[in-house]
Amino acid sequence: MANQTRKDVVLLCNPRAGGRWRALAGVLDSPEAKGVRRIVTDHIDDVGAALAAVGQRADLVCIYGGDGTIYHVINELLRIPLNGSTPPRLFLLGGGTMNVTANKLGMSSTPGDNFRSVLTAYHEGTLRYREVPLLRVRAGGTVHYGFTFGMGPLVRLLHRYEQGPKGKLAAVGLGLQAIAAAISPVRTSFAPLLDEQQARVIADGRVVSHSSFAAVFANTTGAVQRLVEPFAGDRPSDHFHFLAYAVSARELAAMVPLLMNAKVPLDFGMLRHPIATAKTLAATLLGRTELPRDPRYVNHPAQQLRIDTSEPIFTLDGEVLPADSPIEVDLGPTLQLALHP
Repeated sequence: MANQTRKDVVLLCNPRAGGRWRALAGVLDSPEAKGVRRIVTDHIDDVGAALAAVGQRADLVCIYGGDGTIYHVINELLRIPLNGSTPPRLFLLGGGTMNVTANKLGMSSTPGDNFRSVLTAYHEGTLRYREVPLLRVRAGGTVHYGFTFGMGPLVRLLHRYEQGPKGKLAAVGLGLQAIAAAISPVRTSFAPLLDEQQARVIADGRVVSHSSFAAVFANTTGAVQRLVEPFAGDRPSDHFHFLAYAVSARELAAMVPLLMNAKVPLDFGMLRHPIATAKTLAATLLGRTELPRDPRYVNHPAQQLRIDTSEPIFTLDGEVLPADSPIEVDLGPTLQLALHP
């Protein structure tokens, strides 16, 4: 590591990401950027050709952009013939609208500060990395790679956002519309976006015993949004996180504060049986048992998913993609991602 030069480092920038040119200037104008090979894409679809030109010379690819940019870079990177070598290590310095994976790696400062800190550690030979597996998602004849897969009403809302004006005000407005539609006793024109996803979900060969879902997620990093880490338990190295909840959008909205922090919902159906509930509570207080969990909630590591559904879209790392049933999810290759010093 100590004898590496800046020619080993590629800085790939997407100026169309949420941070725009102002944040990018803090990266490009830094002393650490001098001598680093720069690739500035006018359009995210140009990433493939740019990475192919770099070939196998890059040791560390620094990506300025959000989760969508990272998704495109990773998928283009894995299409390049490596002739038996491993993909270059990646440094996700942030700069986009969504920076979930970068924040998980400690990149919570400005992109410029992140870049300077990591590049200094890289050239000093002290930079540390985390090995993170990718999800491999097969939809029809197409294979996609990413860190977070999702389907259902939340993805429909994301799709609606992507089709309209962008920005914090637009996101807040859409969220308020969704909440109003979820709690309204009258079905509104917004309601179809919140209808449960009809699907047959099979996890590791076992059919999930429900067919209408408010959410279906798979993930390898533990976080699906900033401060949202809903997965219970540790993830073995050969598994990914898996979550499915067979409730209505109204019930999901009421449970969000608990679910986002990996709190498993209780089975409130037990309240229909007061005597049995009282006995269970007494046994729980004595440490003899635990309160029953909601049987509609599935949250455990898995190795394979198969989803048979008519749902037309799914998401990978914030990118909305067309779904072609059946959808199969398993673990893909492992990447080395730089950690903030």
